[in-house]
Amino acid sequence: MRSNLKRSSKHLLPRLMALAVLVGTVMGVQILCQRASASAGTANALMGITVTNNATRDIRHLYLTPVERDVWGPDLMSEGTVLRTGQTFTISEVTCAANEIKVVAEDGEGCFVYGVVSCAQATTSWTITNDAPRDCGN
Repeated sequence: MRSNLKRSSKHLLPRLMALAVLVGTVMGVQILCQRASASAGTANALMGITVTNNATRDIRHLYLTPVERDVWGPDLMSEGTVLRTGQTFTISEVTCAANEIKVVAEDGEGCFVYGVVSCAQATTSWTITNDAPRDCGN
């Protein structure tokens, strides 16, 4: 019986060492994933975007969408709100899932202008000018 005990303990030590290495590796991967997630969390932090209308057209609707998509979220301006020349409108609590986000403005004629802003800061701005190309569906 004593020889069986020696043999089993002889095989047990390498198995325990392999298990310890495996557990250490899993824990290390978890720590790295948590750090990567924390670093990427800055792209998901809430931010504000101030839109300034320096164009001669009134803006009646504002939307947000990821840069690579053309499917917009809901209108961010309440019904009846008009962003006139020289006025600003702040979009609060924007969540960015990437490094940039596209802001879409619609004027009273149903034409759109687009701006891409960085998500790297807690606040950013976009100024609409007459030089911005209009997309009127033509």
